[in-house]
Order: sequence, then C-alpha cells, then structure tokens
Amino acid sequence: MDQEKIGKFILNIRKQNQMTQKEFANKLNVTAQAVSKWENGRGIPDIEILQKISKEFNIDIDSILTGSKKKRKISKKYIIVVILLFLILGTTIYTILSPKDYNFTDVTSASKKFNVSGVAAYSSAKNSIYISDIEYLDGDEDKKYVGVECILYESHNNLDEKVSQCGSLEKHNTPKTLSELLEETEFRVDNFTCTNNNIQNSNLYISINLLDEDDKLTTYKIPLELTGSCN
Repeated sequence: MDQEKIGKFILNIRKQNQMTQKEFANKLNVTAQAVSKWENGRGIPDIEILQKISKEFNIDIDSILTGSKKKRKISKKYIIVVILLFLILGTTIYTILSPKDYNFTDVTSASKKFNVSGVAAYSSAKNSIYISDIEYLDGDEDKKYVGVECILYESHNNLDEKVSQCGSLEKHNTPKTLSELLEETEFRVDNFTCTNNNIQNSNLYISINLLDEDDKLTTYKIPLELTGSCN
C-alpha cells in the first residue's frame, strides 16, 4: 500500500474542495498535524477517519487507498474488512484466511495528554495491531528533544513485556518538539501473542522516552484502550 500515493489523493480532495489543512482537519475532527502527516506520506488515516472522508466527500474508501477513483462499486462492508486486513495483516494472511475469520476493534488512548489512533484485528489463530497516529495534546511546545524511543508494552501480573519498538535514543542532528518526533512514529505488530489469550482484555500501554540536549530523559506513559467494533 503506497502511503505517498494515498497522501497525494487526500491532498487533491482537500484542494478540490478549496479547504485549508485546518478546515479539512476540523471537518474530520482531527488535528492539522494529522492531515499534514497524511498528505506528506508519513501515515494514513485509521478506518474511522477513512469512513468520514468517504462520507463527507462522497468518495469510496477503496479509491482513497489506491489513490485513484474506481468506477466499479463494491460492498462498503467488504471494502472495510479488506482494508483492515491489508493494513494490519498483510496480503499473505488475506489470501490464506477469510475476512470473516477476524474481528476488529479500535485502539485509543486513555491519557488526556495524548490521542492514539489505531486498529487491532483478532481471531482464534492470530492477533495483530496497527497504530497509525500518536498526537500530543498538552498545549504549546517549547521543549525540544534530540532522541525519542516509543515502546509498546503489555503488562500482566506486574510484569511488562515489550511488544514492539519504534525509534531509539540516538541523538538526531536537529532538535525537534515531541509532536514533530511523533509524526515519524507508528506500530505494526503482525503477530501479537497476548498473555490472557484475549486481546480486548490485554493491558497495553505505550512508553515514550525522550532525550533532550542536556542528556536528560523524560518519559510519558500512555495507557491504551481496545473498545468498540469495526465490523
């Protein structure tokens, strides 16, 4: 799936409707930062936002994800299932397993300082997680950092097990704000073995470790919630 092509398609939708990034973001109840990230090919909207774009601008989701308008109409429910399988599981899994073998749930933040957008797919055989956006909400940012390490953990019986990691604490050439660093952060976990065999009851959280120019370490913890159904 070509994120850059999807981003250009979203950019064209916005420009055709003569909207600024802020106006487009307000229409979808997201931040202008998220819109900028999509348009520059650094991420894609989650399924809920894709549905909003489809509804608000009368464009089918399949066209958005392929980056070109399709003439043939396909069942919307089928499209959503296929999209999630491609986003989270990959084409190999899709060819082996039927879409109806999987259930889907939103992955969101339980923190007031951060928004998290993602989707989890689960079945009796396999669990997968895709987190596309992490947004910092705590006002203006003056502080800048030279390194960021984001780790997805599962906590069980007072033990924390690393599920996936994005980034490292190696120093960057140019100091950046937390929001700028998070633009480059996403998680794709193709095969997640949860401790209690039920992904919806898993105690998941993201740890964000930040290194500033004085080598001081700052850490944020974002508890995650798996709620609702995307079926």
